[in-house]
Amino acid sequence: MKNSVSRVIEPQIFVCGHRNPDIDSIAGAVALAELRRRQGFNNVTALCPGILPDRAAYLLQRFNVPFPPSRNDVYVRVRDILSQVPLIKSGCTLFDAVKTLRESGFARLPVVDDEGKFLGMLSGMALLANLLNIGNDAGSGLTGRRIRSSIKLIAQVLDAEILTVRDDEVPQTFEVYVAAMSPDVFDEHLPDNNHELAMIVGNRPDIHLKSIARKLRLMIITGNRPVDPWVLEGAKNEGVSIIQTKLDSATVIRRLKFSVPVEFSDFPEETLLLSPRDRMTEIKHRVLNHAEDVIPVLDEGKLAGVVLKRAFNAEPPFQMILVDHNEPEQSLPGVAELPVIEVVDHHRIGMNPTAQPIKFTGDVVGSSCTLIASMFRASGESLTPDMAGVLLGGIISDTLQLKSPTTAQLDRRMAEWLEKVSGVSGETLMNELLQIDSALAAKSPEEVIGNDRKDYVDGKYRFALAQVEESDLELLHERHDELIAVIKQTIKNDQLDFFGLLVTDAVRENSELLACGKPEILGSLPYDKLGDELYALPGVLSRKKQLLPQVLAITASLQRW
Repeated sequence: MKNSVSRVIEPQIFVCGHRNPDIDSIAGAVALAELRRRQGFNNVTALCPGILPDRAAYLLQRFNVPFPPSRNDVYVRVRDILSQVPLIKSGCTLFDAVKTLRESGFARLPVVDDEGKFLGMLSGMALLANLLNIGNDAGSGLTGRRIRSSIKLIAQVLDAEILTVRDDEVPQTFEVYVAAMSPDVFDEHLPDNNHELAMIVGNRPDIHLKSIARKLRLMIITGNRPVDPWVLEGAKNEGVSIIQTKLDSATVIRRLKFSVPVEFSDFPEETLLLSPRDRMTEIKHRVLNHAEDVIPVLDEGKLAGVVLKRAFNAEPPFQMILVDHNEPEQSLPGVAELPVIEVVDHHRIGMNPTAQPIKFTGDVVGSSCTLIASMFRASGESLTPDMAGVLLGGIISDTLQLKSPTTAQLDRRMAEWLEKVSGVSGETLMNELLQIDSALAAKSPEEVIGNDRKDYVDGKYRFALAQVEESDLELLHERHDELIAVIKQTIKNDQLDFFGLLVTDAVRENSELLACGKPEILGSLPYDKLGDELYALPGVLSRKKQLLPQVLAITASLQRW
C-alpha cells in the first residue's frame, strides 16, 4: 500500500476545568466526561490542570472515582502528530532498500539499526549520489570496481546459488573485475590483493582454474551451464568462494552496487531533526519551509517516528470542552491552539470568538456541577450513586454548603436530588471535606496563593484573585508576612497590577482579604483595613459574585479617567 502511515484520525477530546482547580471544576470535568462518553463521544478524557487538590482527591477517592490524569498544558507537540512509516533496517541491502522505498510511495525513508538508533534518511536522489561515489576509482562511475558487502548479500541480490563458500556473512571490501581477457594476460590485469578480488566470469573453465590458482576471494559465474566438479573441488581446497547466477554479466555488474548494506551508505547530513517534545507552533515554519516532506523525530538518538508536512493541514489532534471557566487566561496553556467545542460555566463570559458554533451551557448558579447534574437529569442518562456524590461535593463546596450569595434555587434542587441518589447528605460531605488539612495549616505560601487562583484582564489591568476556605482566620494573621512576600514576588514575576487572596470562613460567613498591588487599586477598595495589606470583608463568601465585580468596577472606573 502506498503512503501507508499510522495516524490517529479521531481527535482526543479533553474535558478540563480552570487552572489551579477547585473541587467544582474537577468534579464537573469528571462527570461531564462520563456523560459525553455515554452519549457516544469517543476518546473523551477529563483532565486535572496541574496538581489535584487534597479535598478533590478525597472526594473522588470517597466515591471510588478514578483520578483524572494531570497535565500542565495542552500544547500540540510533535509526539501528538507522529506518523509511522516503513523502516529500512541496517543489514538490508540497497537492492531491498530501493524496493521498500518504491513500494512505500515516499520520497525518502528512515534507516535504523537493530536497536532503533537513527542512522540517516535514504532517498532516491541520495541513493543516486551515493552510487556515483561508491568505488570512486578512475573512470568507474556507476560501474566502479569497489563495493562493501558480503558474499551472502551478494548472492541474495544476484539470486545466486552458493556452490562453495568461506566466511559468507563477513562484510568486506571487494574489488570487482570482469573476465573479458584471455588466459595468457589474466594475471597482468589483476592487482595482488587476492583477498579482495571478485571475478565475474561466464562458462570459461580456463579462467575458473586461473582464479582458483590465484586464490581469489570470490568467483561469480554467470549463465546456466554446470560448473565442472574438479573446479568446485579445487575451489574448496584453495578456499575460493563460488556463486552461480542465471543473470548475465551486465546485469550482475549493475546489481552488485546494490548489494552494499544500507548502513554503509553516505547519508546526507540532516538539516532538520525534531524532538517529540517540540511544540507544533514553534516548528511549523521550519517544517513547511524544509525541502523534504518526511522529517525524522529522534528521542535520545532513537527514531520515534516522522512528521509529515501534510500533518499541518490536518485538524488538531485535540479538542477542548471547558468546565467552570471560559476565559483564556484561566485555561491550561495551549488552549488557544485548539478548537473549543463546548463550554459549561457559571461565570462571566470572557472567551475568544470561536471559528464554529459551539455548545454553551451557562446559567446564574453557584456551581458548574449544578449545570452538569441538570444535564444528566435532562438527558435521561442514569446517574450512579458514586457520580452523584462527586457532583454533590462540587455543589456544596462551591456554594459553601448553599450559604454563598451565588446560590440559586437550581443549586438547592440539584443538591437535594443528588443527596437522594448518592445516599449522602450535603452537610455530612461538607464536614468531611473540611476535615482535610487546611491550606493555611499545611501548605507552602506558594501553594496557598496558587491552588485556587484565577487570572483576569480588564483593559490595561491584569490581576489575580485566589481563595481558600478556613475555619480559623487566625491562621491568616500568623502567616501574614510570608504570604505577602510571596504575593509581591508573584506580582513582579507575572507582571500583575493587583493580587488578592480571599480567605473565607464559611461557618461564620465571613472573609478577610490579603491584597497587594498598585496604590490606585488598593486605595479604591471599599473595605475596612485590619492591618498592613489586610482587609475585613464581613458577609463576603463569593469571589465570583462579591469580590470580582468590586475589583472590576474599580479597574473600569480608573480607566475612564
